Amino acid sequence: MTIAALRILSRIMSRARRCSFQAACICMLLAPALPLAAQTVRPVIDENIVKGPGKKASGRIEYVNDTLQTLSVVLDTRTFTVSDTGEITYGPLDPNMHIKYSASSFQIPPKQSYYVFYEASADVIPSWCVVYATFGGFKEKTPQGFNIQILLPHTIYLLPKETVKKDELVVKVAEYRPNDKKVVVRVENTGAAFGRVLEADVSSGRDRTTLNGFPVFPHREREVEIPWTSSDVPSKVVLHLEHFQLEQKIGSEIH
Repeated sequence: MTIAALRILSRIMSRARRCSFQAACICMLLAPALPLAAQTVRPVIDENIVKGPGKKASGRIEYVNDTLQTLSVVLDTRTFTVSDTGEITYGPLDPNMHIKYSASSFQIPPKQSYYVFYEASADVIPSWCVVYATFGGFKEKTPQGFNIQILLPHTIYLLPKETVKKDELVVKVAEYRPNDKKVVVRVENTGAAFGRVLEADVSSGRDRTTLNGFPVFPHREREVEIPWTSSDVPSKVVLHLEHFQLEQKIGSEIH
């Protein structure tokens, strides 16, 4: 695959429009032979454009059971916040956000899919939530005798038509840390619109490394770390967004 093709694939995956999220089990002590990588939700992320507060958006989530067992699924909707360094904290659904599902619990026969349709609105735009699907009904158990459950997330955003503007994003830090072999980038969104960096490129005269995309929430900062293993000193970082890009020279860590 060419570098250009990899860049395009990276942008597509970061927007999560057409990719799927493979199962992540909540129990870490599972027998390796258990068929636990066969549950999928797609898409991973829905970014819905709505005309304003209270306006409805609709969508469809596909849940895939690729095992030979009938599995039960229960949906739970949670709000979440993301820290400046990317740690996610979950909580009860924000009362300003309203969402209805065609089904909140269901069964999926072996080797089949189940589609859940939803309608969502919010009193405040932008808003977002995560829909967790808990897969259960596995015949297998862990070596300790516990039942197995698998959690798969689907994230829903309700966004205005207006997107973040170039002058609303400020790269506050672009720093090379040679001892840690990484570049630290901190960007601030000073506006009220949601922003998404599709990818971040760090480059020197001859080498380059790319980080997949990340969201930049309104009136928040976001810090990311980009590995840099080249012997060259990186010179610049470029943040690619849908309609523009930001370029910043990289400085060295001050001791």
